[in-house]
Formats: sequence, structure tokens, C-alpha cells
Amino acid sequence: MTGPVAIYGAGGHARVLASILHALNLPILGYFDDSFAGPENIQGAPVLGRFNDIVKFREKASSAVLAIGDNTLREKAFHFLKQEGFSIPPVIHPGAIVESDVTIGEGAVICIGAVIGTEAKIGIGAIINTGGLVDHESEIGDFVHLAPGAAVAGRTSVGHGTFVGMNASIADKICIGRNSLIGAGSVVLRDVPDNHKVLGLHS
Repeated sequence: MTGPVAIYGAGGHARVLASILHALNLPILGYFDDSFAGPENIQGAPVLGRFNDIVKFREKASSAVLAIGDNTLREKAFHFLKQEGFSIPPVIHPGAIVESDVTIGEGAVICIGAVIGTEAKIGIGAIINTGGLVDHESEIGDFVHLAPGAAVAGRTSVGHGTFVGMNASIADKICIGRNSLIGAGSVVLRDVPDNHKVLGLHS
């Protein structure tokens, strides 16, 4: 990314994205969100319109970033922006620690204080939020969201669309299924199937 970046979303996660772009010294073109009619200014950049209005600014924005925390909505937004011809690069805060052999998918966001261990794989549109930990050789699926402080030990996989809540801990060599929810503070010591909710100890 070299030119102005469009931020798709204008809520709390948009402010996180803006802080990362500021840390990377990348200019922000503006924000797009159905919930904000404007005029409004967020961290020095304007809300320019509703979600679909971003298409009018494709020639002015070098790329777009996803500022939507909900996994399902973020996936839909990703495909919409790709269909409209936007580049959606991964965004990595310089205050994150990411090993050189980590694979990071298009549209992923790695926030300040996150630690990504050797040979880990971060999927398309995934979020590793503030202070999140993904240890060696683990795989975080597409459109997963690891909330602040969530920790995934080595050689573990987290399936497509799963949400891992704040300060949750997942042990090594665990398989978490697709579209599951791991509640805040939960401890996961055995596999979790698809579409499953874990609240507390899972052993």
C-alpha cells in the first residue's frame, strides 16, 4: 500500500484499523458505513458515505481494509470489495511480533501486541486482535476473529468463521471446528466440533 486507503466500516474496529494505518504512515482516504450518514470525522479522516458508496472512490483509493468485527459480515464485505476490483491487503501493526515464515492471508488484520509464532498460518480476512497469541505451526482459518488476549497454542487449528473470545486459551494440538464460538476466558483442552459454543472449561 502506498496511496490513500479506504476503510470499510466506521465503528470501534475502524478506529483500530486507523491506528494501524497511522502507525504504518499510510494516509486514510475515509470511511464507509451504513450506520453513519456524516458529516463525521474519525481520527482525522471523514466518513464519506454508506458501504456501497465506496465503489465511487475506487480510483482514489489504492486499496481498502476491512473494519468489521463480525465474521459473517466481514466475509460478505470481503467478497463485495473483491468483486468491485479493490485490493485488500493484510494489515500488520508494527508493534506486533510476526515471525518471518508466517503466512498471512489477504485482508487479515494483526493488531498491536499480537505474537505470531514460526510457521503459523493466518487465513484470509482473519483478525488477530490486541495482544492475541498464535503459537508455532498453528492455522487460523479464513474470517476467524481472535479477540484481545486470546491465546492459541502450537499445532492447533481454528476453523473458518470461528470467534475466540477475550483471554480464551486453546491448548496445543487442538482442532476447533468451523463457525464455532469460544467464550471469553474459556479454556479449551479438547477438540471442538463445527457450529459449537464453548463457555468455560472444555476438557
